[in-house]
Amino acid sequence: MKRIVALLSLLFALIALYPAESHAAEPPSLYMNGERIAEGASPRVVNNFTMVPIRVIAEDIGYTVDWTAGTDQVRISNGGSLIELTFDKDTALVDGRELKLGAAAFVDKGVTYVPLRFVGEQLGLQVYWDSYSKSVFLYNPQSANPDEGDADGDEGIGTEDGEVKEPGGEMPAVPEDALAVVKEIQFDGARRVTVLFEGSMTPNEPFWSGTKLVIDMPYASLSPEIMADLAARKASQAELITDTRALERVRYSYYSSHPSTVRVVFDLKVRQDYEITLEEGALHVDFVLEELPAADPNKKYKVVIDAGHGGEDPGAPSVTGDWEKTFNLAVARKVYKLLEQDSQITPYMTRSDDTYIGLYERAGYANDLGADLFISIHANRYTSSVSGVETYYNRAESLKLAEVLHRHLVKATGLPDRNVRKASFVVIRETKMPAVLLECGYLSNEKDAKLLFTESVQDRIAEEIVAGIKEYLTAYGGK
Repeated sequence: MKRIVALLSLLFALIALYPAESHAAEPPSLYMNGERIAEGASPRVVNNFTMVPIRVIAEDIGYTVDWTAGTDQVRISNGGSLIELTFDKDTALVDGRELKLGAAAFVDKGVTYVPLRFVGEQLGLQVYWDSYSKSVFLYNPQSANPDEGDADGDEGIGTEDGEVKEPGGEMPAVPEDALAVVKEIQFDGARRVTVLFEGSMTPNEPFWSGTKLVIDMPYASLSPEIMADLAARKASQAELITDTRALERVRYSYYSSHPSTVRVVFDLKVRQDYEITLEEGALHVDFVLEELPAADPNKKYKVVIDAGHGGEDPGAPSVTGDWEKTFNLAVARKVYKLLEQDSQITPYMTRSDDTYIGLYERAGYANDLGADLFISIHANRYTSSVSGVETYYNRAESLKLAEVLHRHLVKATGLPDRNVRKASFVVIRETKMPAVLLECGYLSNEKDAKLLFTESVQDRIAEEIVAGIKEYLTAYGGK
């Protein structure tokens, strides 16, 4: 009896040390800077958390990882920052400060696993989870990028002056089992999306995922040109932005290699009736695309203005001797006062003074309010040669807001246009309404910094942000 109890105790101890995966599905693939990491260190999905092997990732970007077999602690350091993990604890010490992991770190066969989100937030990596191909993409940023959160790497690897490098090597080959090669996807501006291809194609039955229509095309591949472009941009999928309020965009990717499969996803505001026609070299998808009702002129919209950083978190230092948090709050206050003058808008601020507020608290505040829009105001940093403005979004429903506000931001500053970009920053990922993060310029650039700390320029930025908010609400309404 004592032996049975001892064996059971050992069994429970092993279960506690090595959490079971939530399902027996094939583990996700892990890519670091475009290269797939060895199969022996694949990510794990444990209790709905994606867990990734920390050593191979950290050492790739110059960290050292120390774990002595038989102990329950791992130390990760780059000489300036120290991260201490304890197995089976869902917290970590980062430079002595305790932070929540979300899920406990664990070790299996000598490999230490930590939550994916922790990697992005604490090691400064760009992180992207592609749910369709079930792949994790990690990038060590080499181009200018924001000082908060974890971008998804869709913008490619850049140089100090922000120009994108073109990768070398041969053009990707078409898989041997592919009977069709997708050459292009077109939208006629009204209701028809056409997939142009060479070869023979038989698509699977379409299915709905929420308001997204999904069509898989087995024994098909994207063209070598499309695959090369995706590789150059470090992206897992391509997209076609449409210009209707019902159909937001069309996304397509090389979804599977068993068999080779192309997946096309139609992002719609609401489900629409559709008809599919297959002819030689073309697959047509025709939508009814009933337009959504116009914005309600009697609605009172809730708009949350988020002044990034604050308190003990000063943000980026400026070459003028100022801090980013000061600029962010100054512009946020001006935006707030201007929005107060509009009877159709009720503005809110995540912080109205020099106070530290966590990223998840900011997003939670907007969600609890039931806000219609969320705008986070920031300034960027990198090398002294980089200049310009960027606008970041995370979810498809935020893209139009990003495009509208970015246009106004470029106009307000007169600085170079560094484009609308997709990223996974906490405040725009965790919010449940259209949300964007504005990078108004580079505090590491003398010209940008002087502009951003000029009050007349701050006034102009605030005015254009407000003009963009009103333009968006008039055209598209709230969430």
